[in-house]
Amino acid sequence: MTNIEWKQMYQKRCTTVDQAIRNIGSYQKVFLAPMSNEPQTLVEELIRQRNRLTDVTLYNVILGSPCKYANATCYPHFNIRTFLSSPLLKEAYENQACDYIPVNFSEIPKWIGQEKIDVALIQLSPPDEAGFCNLGISVDVVQTLIKEATIVIAEVNEQLPRTFGDTVVHVEEIDYFVHTERSLITMANELPTAEDLKIGKYVAMLIADYATIQVGIGKVANGIIHSLKSKKGLGVHSGSLSDAMMELIKLGVITNERKEIHRGKTVCTTLTGTKELYEFCHLNESVELYPTNFTHNSAVISNINNFHAINSALEVSLFGQINAEQIGRHIVGGIGGQMDFIHGAKLSHGGKSIIALPSTAKNGTASRIKMNVSHVTSIKSEVDYVVTEYGIAKLFGKSLSERAKSLIAIAHPDFRSALSEELKQIL
Repeated sequence: MTNIEWKQMYQKRCTTVDQAIRNIGSYQKVFLAPMSNEPQTLVEELIRQRNRLTDVTLYNVILGSPCKYANATCYPHFNIRTFLSSPLLKEAYENQACDYIPVNFSEIPKWIGQEKIDVALIQLSPPDEAGFCNLGISVDVVQTLIKEATIVIAEVNEQLPRTFGDTVVHVEEIDYFVHTERSLITMANELPTAEDLKIGKYVAMLIADYATIQVGIGKVANGIIHSLKSKKGLGVHSGSLSDAMMELIKLGVITNERKEIHRGKTVCTTLTGTKELYEFCHLNESVELYPTNFTHNSAVISNINNFHAINSALEVSLFGQINAEQIGRHIVGGIGGQMDFIHGAKLSHGGKSIIALPSTAKNGTASRIKMNVSHVTSIKSEVDYVVTEYGIAKLFGKSLSERAKSLIAIAHPDFRSALSEELKQIL
């Protein structure tokens, strides 16, 4: 396609946000670009047009989104189906306007291929001189959406950085373009507490120089990353890249110099952080973004030696069952990539699967280490280590009683006696 041809095509497909969203009808399935790349101008117009719509299913993967479509005024019009939940959806759940789809991140592209998605709402950079736009801050499942959705509507945002990896999209792949210059969704760089740093210190003891890591986001994750500053030559193959990881790259701690694949490159599928992180990754060839069926693919991860999957949880049972999804009847998280990365770590030569979490919840009034967990995200046979601010419990190869005793030892001291008594009742 010549420059003249793609430019003419692009101009013909540019439209107003009102006209673009009018391509969405009642009873259709609409997938919103995940994470911080959720296109806010398109979403806001969809909400504005809600009164003409009935029973539209909105699929999302929430991280950073303000979830404006979960407002009570939207309930008669939208049914939300989420792969990664948020406390912002609590009211929608209670009003039967939201439900959760438990699918590993690596398999969401496969799921999209099996479903009939009517409309994909995505966000792209403006096209370059060859007609290629860029996904910028998040790839996730968008390349699959572009191929599989009946209609693809793109919010073309001047603020979006251009990143490397599987991030380019030609204008001929998109049906409608809507121009904006609005600020991108960002996520604050949460400062770790003293407790988080203690957890990080123990996790750091399990990670050797030149290992490759996957770490989540949040205060606990930031405490772990902060505690890795003395390491050498770390690699990163992860779901997300945060401001805390960016600092390790700047310090020369993360170099990716011994990774078996994508050597010299920090690999992720989404950027979760501040404007500074986006600016750092703009045209930065050392950072590459790929779809989840690559970043979260355990077969790919198995080719990386000494891969350490470091994830968190809401609660852990005394036998090592992990709940990372639900508190009571409220779904606040999701499977995400936890099992994907755990499986990859188990297949990696020298790999380790680590669950790191504070010992208590509810301002210290409840133990996160319990006799039983209410829901199971990751199963006990897959977890090598559990870490709290009180130490490390090694679970791999341990019997049920040995596991329980190791976990009680890293529970908060206020709950150890009660946990020991509970354990006596069943062993």
